[in-house]
Amino acid sequence: MSESKAIHERKHIWRDEILLIVVMCVFVGIVYALDGALKPQFTPSTLLLTGVFLALVPAFIWLVFFYLQDRAEPEPKGFVLGVFALGGLFAAAIGIPMTDGLFRVSHWLYTDTLTTILGGILVVGFTQEYLKYAAVRYSIYNSDEFDESTDGVVYATAAGLGYATVLNINFVVSNGGVDLGTGIIRMAVVALAQAAFSGITGYFLGRAKFESEPVWWMPLGITLAAIFNGVFNWLQGTITQPVITLSGSTTPTWMGLVLAAVVALTTTGVILWLVRRSIKSLQAGK
Repeated sequence: MSESKAIHERKHIWRDEILLIVVMCVFVGIVYALDGALKPQFTPSTLLLTGVFLALVPAFIWLVFFYLQDRAEPEPKGFVLGVFALGGLFAAAIGIPMTDGLFRVSHWLYTDTLTTILGGILVVGFTQEYLKYAAVRYSIYNSDEFDESTDGVVYATAAGLGYATVLNINFVVSNGGVDLGTGIIRMAVVALAQAAFSGITGYFLGRAKFESEPVWWMPLGITLAAIFNGVFNWLQGTITQPVITLSGSTTPTWMGLVLAAVVALTTTGVILWLVRRSIKSLQAGK
């Protein structure tokens, strides 16, 4: 690995991030509008298959844009997809069985505000964020292809998207399909949020590999990602609670998407600023 690669600064990432969020929201809007206008009728089987397909689309959009961000020093497609698959495998084999089976979070997580926040951080957050970290740390991290700081964000995001995709597929299968309108919003929210939290861990991974960081550096990164995960989960549940009016009740599901988009843009903006500052610091010390 050459030092010049480790301190390479990629251009246009912020522009691509904005386009990414826009494309994601436009896709959700199109599906939501078509569902409302056409009111398609599905059999149980076609509803399930359609739900699984839609669960894959947000991850595909994210992977395409993140791969485009890697123009200057392209990452091998096989490695990016491999980390994506590993993130999904960890979700299916460890993450979901732990949170849903072992800890049975659905039975107590939303009991009250304090339980929601602490459980979201200490159980759901740490489980998800550690597994996404492990998908990168014990695979591509020691490879020569992980040759610059920004690779931490790219590969961690791929792992997060794999994790999010399995979470969405599990939701679809568990419910025998989903309503297309509200379902696609939920899937986009999960993909946006999981990718954003993974980016935090990815930043810490990139710094850990190319700079002399203390032993507590990576635990701090995973902890911050878990905190963001848990707090987001609580906040999303709060703002999307059904609103009861004289004409009935409505659920502001779109607010969850707005929150996820804002969190994704803000988190990514901060991460990219930190990466840029770290790169400039390394360049100044050459």
